[in-house]
Amino acid sequence: MTRSSPSSSPGLTGELLGVYRTLPSTVLGWVMVTGAALLATLTLWDVSQGRDEGLIYPAALIVGIAAVAWVLFLRPHVRLHSDGVHIANIVTDSVVPFAAVEEITHQWALELHDTQGRKHSAWAIPVKRERVRRGQTDDFAETTTRRRGSAGRTAQGVADAAQRALQRWRLGGGQLDGGQLDGGQLDGGQLDGGRLGGTHHQVQAEKRPAWAAIIVLGVSLLLIVLAVLG
Repeated sequence: MTRSSPSSSPGLTGELLGVYRTLPSTVLGWVMVTGAALLATLTLWDVSQGRDEGLIYPAALIVGIAAVAWVLFLRPHVRLHSDGVHIANIVTDSVVPFAAVEEITHQWALELHDTQGRKHSAWAIPVKRERVRRGQTDDFAETTTRRRGSAGRTAQGVADAAQRALQRWRLGGGQLDGGQLDGGQLDGGQLDGGRLGGTHHQVQAEKRPAWAAIIVLGVSLLLIVLAVLG
């Protein structure tokens, strides 16, 4: 998890509280990308020495593997803001403002349920599986040590962080930057269903294709196929 102040998620203007992805995917992704970079360097060295015969297909394979590693392991992440959550999956992006959040769960992964009845799951944050059935003592121990170790990189840990941010947002009156209100009850006036002073404003979660990732994945798969067939 990393922390930063500026926001870089479309549709979310609040402070960036953290960026989450699992440690194994980060390590595996960088190992694959680094390995591909080293192989590419050796290939360029061979080309510079005049030994370029038959290197086009290995080079295509190297580039394809590096691109697939980025799409599958390094791109998926969750960005937690003070006013919502941005979920970057393999080929889709979901922006879920807290004004549109109905519930946060972690049955299979980090899951945000919006007010339209849709569920937004995070590929990058799977649930932590237990091999041994847990007891009440184990649950109490995890509750008291939740912020230690790698809990923040699991669906349970990120769901807790998102829930705390959601509660802070609601206790703050559901006020976004610029004074726009999206939920909650304020002193001297009530905001019901996004209606304040007769003006209706409904915030919805947005899910859209990640075209950059789709193009990179398509080109990388094409390069790998050409390298194998060549």
